[in-house]
Formats: sequence, C-alpha cells, structure tokens
Amino acid sequence: MVGYDVVIEKIRGTGQAATRVADALRGAKCSAAVPSGDAGMPGARCVGKLGAVKQALRNREQAYERRLDAHAANMAKAVDLYSGREDAATAELSVPVQATGGRKPV
Repeated sequence: MVGYDVVIEKIRGTGQAATRVADALRGAKCSAAVPSGDAGMPGARCVGKLGAVKQALRNREQAYERRLDAHAANMAKAVDLYSGREDAATAELSVPVQATGGRKPV
C-alpha cells in the first residue's frame, strides 16, 4: 500500500491524541474544584447554585470524554480498514490531481 502509509499514520496519530486528551480530561476532574455543601457560606443564596454548577461541569466533562473516545475509536476503525483494504484506501485517501499550468479554457 505504497503512498498511503503516511496518511494512515496521521489518522492513527489523531486517534491516539484524542485518547490522550480524554485521559487527561478524566484526570483533571475540573468539576471537583467547585466546592460541595455550603462552601463556608451557610444560608447564602449561592449555596443552592453550587450543586447545579458542579453537575453542569461534570456533565460537560463526561460529554467531551465520550466524544473524544468515539473519535479515537473511529480513527482506529479507519486505520484498520485502510491498512487491510487497499481498494478502500485508494477510493478514500486519493487526492485528485489538479492542473498547475497550461492553457485555461476560454
């Protein structure tokens, strides 16, 4: 499969990068930075909002993680497909040749 190896490796690298970002996001746990409970301000009106903010951040983190995991899985699937089937690689990874010189149509 000459000529497609570089593209396949870039696809593989994209999937691996998405996995690393998802893992880093899981480890960061940004929502944990929002304090739980009354946050040292018993009776304050913001106390009820802290839980909602924390849950919203947690939901967004999980959504990003799922999307990154799905992207990584799709890239791995593409690598498997293109590595095993030259016809698929030829059909989907070929770049049409564009004329760079010569006469232009009138």
